[in-house]
Amino acid sequence: MNILRISRRSAVSGLATIAMCMSGGTASADANRTDAVGRRYLALGDSLAFGFSPLLEDPWIPKRFVGYPEVIGRWTGVQTTNLACPGQTAQALVSRDAVDAGCFDFRDRANEQGIKVLHADYMGTQLDAALDAVRSATPPSLISIQGGGNDWALCEFDSPDPEQCLAETLPRVTASLLHATRHLRAAGYRGQVVLVGYHLVPDFEASLRRVNGAIEQAARRSNVAFADTAVLFAWSAQRHHGDLCLAGLLVKLAEGSCDPLHPSATGHHLVAAAVLAAAMARHR
Repeated sequence: MNILRISRRSAVSGLATIAMCMSGGTASADANRTDAVGRRYLALGDSLAFGFSPLLEDPWIPKRFVGYPEVIGRWTGVQTTNLACPGQTAQALVSRDAVDAGCFDFRDRANEQGIKVLHADYMGTQLDAALDAVRSATPPSLISIQGGGNDWALCEFDSPDPEQCLAETLPRVTASLLHATRHLRAAGYRGQVVLVGYHLVPDFEASLRRVNGAIEQAARRSNVAFADTAVLFAWSAQRHHGDLCLAGLLVKLAEGSCDPLHPSATGHHLVAAAVLAAAMARHR
């Protein structure tokens, strides 16, 4: 079974169905790419949603970075706005005063210099921008939110006691994602929301399962979908004995190793498939 081929074939009609039903219409069986025109998809997140690759950062030109939101846009023809910012934590998705891993400093320096560094321009937090979109005349029919990876990284790599740090941080990840989804609903948004999990970084599988558990808990408590990307990555790497790098799912570096944190183009296609599958499953 080629899940990517299946996803490409079903993405157009599937997301068109979601969009039409959210607007009170009824999707016909022959829904095609033109049905999606005028529909919108909004992505919130960190460097994974942004499409970051260390191979593309010099020169830094936003359109060079292609993440799963852009893949979803290509597959469906839906207008896509990618708010993601490298270094953003789940907590900073909803508050400028929260702990952050570099996104806000990156944005502020760029603004001072008049340089465009993100896919989309906006003030405040990503949640602020999402609420503006929800209240606009053309609200999105699908919103994905990915956060928690940088919260995990701050604990794993910058804390003297990663275990204690995670125990304190993961409830904040859940609370931040709950805050985001509940504020979107309170603003009148009735479209699909998908919280996106993370692939399991080699040697850190156990702690990232806990991160995914915190994200899934937020999805369950807010009654929205959860995209389990870890399962899809593991399934795709089976014939390579579970090695995500050998399976081509991670960015391949010049010396032959892989960036363990960031998906390759193939990896982003898998995440796109997981997001669409989660949205469609939730809609049924």
